[in-house]
Parts: sequence; structure tokens; C-alpha cells
Amino acid sequence: MKNQTLRKDGGYAMKTTIVYAHPWDGSFNNAILKEAEKATGDYELIDLYADEFNPVMSKAELAVYAQGKFLDPLVEKYNRILDDTDRIVFIFPIWWYDMPAIMRGFLDKVMLEGSAYTTGAASLTPVRNISQTYIFTTSSTPTDVLVSTFGDPIHNAMISATFQIVGFQNAVWKNLGGIDASTPKERQDFLDEVRRMLEQ
Repeated sequence: MKNQTLRKDGGYAMKTTIVYAHPWDGSFNNAILKEAEKATGDYELIDLYADEFNPVMSKAELAVYAQGKFLDPLVEKYNRILDDTDRIVFIFPIWWYDMPAIMRGFLDKVMLEGSAYTTGAASLTPVRNISQTYIFTTSSTPTDVLVSTFGDPIHNAMISATFQIVGFQNAVWKNLGGIDASTPKERQDFLDEVRRMLEQ
């Protein structure tokens, strides 16, 4: 049973988890994080770089992975947080047309059988039902080029495949493409959109 916060109107606030991956506090991704934190009432932050999360799957870890087990204590911590999550928000840059290695490692090591999904005779079944999923990214490459030329890595690999298997539902991706040439207004408009989306 998830611990829900009672709102003033008598309803329950969604418990949000923000998964953040950027090493530099001066980045625009950090500005997105701050906007997301302001727009979100009850949230838990998983800051992968601040936690010094190791994305590399070691030989010893791989030996127990198929059993749904782990050796990294952060994997246990993150799964405990996800068990109490209604809405998840991912914030990261797109580097070389894909997610950073530390975010890839988060999915590789934390999405374990038994805690994220179960294996059936015909298919994989999600264990969790996280009802809202947001992905906020930045890229030097324009968004339409990411989609049309480089295979749409967020929709194809992340949303349509991984997230469906692990129960991250209703995913919405918002990317600020061409960030290196973006204007202050374009950046502020993006932050305003992040706030509007998360305040709903």
C-alpha cells in the first residue's frame, strides 16, 4: 500500500519520484529539476550522480541478476522508493543520441525480475502500476532529427519497450532540442511547460 498524502480538498496527492541524471549543477537539466521540484508537492529525488550510483553491471552482480537479486545497496533503496511511487519523472540530457550511461545503468540494474516485472509463459508482466510517467530531456540535436534520423530512442526503446514491461504508464516525452543555440525565451518556455505539466 502506497503512503499517500491527504490534500486540503480531501483527495490524495500523487507520490512522485524524480530520477535525475546530470553531473553539473549549472546545467539546464538542473534548472528543469528545480522547476520539477517546485511544481511537485510530495516527491522523492533519486539523484544518480550525487548518489555516485555505479551503472556498470559487474560479473558478480550478473551472476545473481537472473534471480531478481542484487549486490548494490542503492538498488534496494531505489526499489523501495519505486514501490511507493504513483508518478515518475525522468530528467536527463541526450548524449550521442541516447540516454547517459548512468541512466541506462539505472534501468539495467534496478528493474529486477520480481520487483519490476515477472516472467510468464508468453510475456513479461509489470509488477508496478505507476500511472504517470514524464521524461524531460535536452539535446544538441533538434528533436525532429532525433526522431526521424536517429531512430527516436526515447519512444522506441524507452517508452514502447522498457517502460511497458516495468509498469511505467502513460509516458510523455518533452525534449528541448538544439539547446546549444536555444534562446533565453525558448528555455523559459520549456521550464514553464514542465511546470504546467507537473502541476496538473
